[in-house]
Amino acid sequence: MHIGEKVKLLRQINGMNQEMLSEKIGKTRALISHIEKTGKVNHETFLSIIDCFNISEQDFKNFEGNDIKIGISKDKKQHEAIISELREVLARVKKENEMLKDIVASQKEIISLLKEKTNNNS
Repeated sequence: MHIGEKVKLLRQINGMNQEMLSEKIGKTRALISHIEKTGKVNHETFLSIIDCFNISEQDFKNFEGNDIKIGISKDKKQHEAIISELREVLARVKKENEMLKDIVASQKEIISLLKEKTNNNS
């Protein structure tokens, strides 16, 4: 696996697209694409990339896709905080969904009334 393939895999593991990685290291998305395709990267950019993934050069060299876990915390309090935040987001989304359903129902009722009025005027 060449450098570019490892960069792509690490980027995906960390839930990033090329644009996100490019912004984090101050380079262009096109450069990230070029690196991933060709495996060619200057050392300064390489160091920025591995710093973004918080791994050492040695870990990157040894990385084969299934032997290290990136960005997974073992901190139980952090996991609980993330779960709590996700529950709050889910509750807000459910509430918004119910409001949207109400709006759609009222719009359907208005359309029905307008059609009825149009038919009565014809």
